[in-house]
Amino acid sequence: MTSHRVILIRPWDMSDGVGAGCCGGGSAKGICVDPSHDSVPDRLGERGDPNPLAAVYLALRKHLSREVAIEIVDPRNHVYLLPVLYSAARRRGMGVIAALGAALWSPGYAAIIVDGEPVSSGELPAPTEALRLVTAALAVPHAGPG
Repeated sequence: MTSHRVILIRPWDMSDGVGAGCCGGGSAKGICVDPSHDSVPDRLGERGDPNPLAAVYLALRKHLSREVAIEIVDPRNHVYLLPVLYSAARRRGMGVIAALGAALWSPGYAAIIVDGEPVSSGELPAPTEALRLVTAALAVPHAGPG
């Protein structure tokens, strides 16, 4: 059983249907954490990394305990996000109305949410910065980058 939950809400600029094979289109939204599966090497262009969300995911997965659940969620998946964020707010002691407000006003894209609390929103940080933000929010030791 996991003790913490990290939610990566993918950026809007990761359009549907990019990628290929097992990771292209559909529910995966072209987010593959195995670079050998990617047939479009520069699909996001100017950032230099063809899949910055995958890089953040891999950095977190590499350095965090397996007891930390890491999930990638589409920003339009309100059916999943609202109950998860509401439940996390209630676990933190918020009342019903405050928890509902927190869930409704949570970041909508390119966000990193740790145990229901946004630690980054609006633009995806670099993998090392994402790791720093998440570990600070978790207050747990990690192996460190590299």
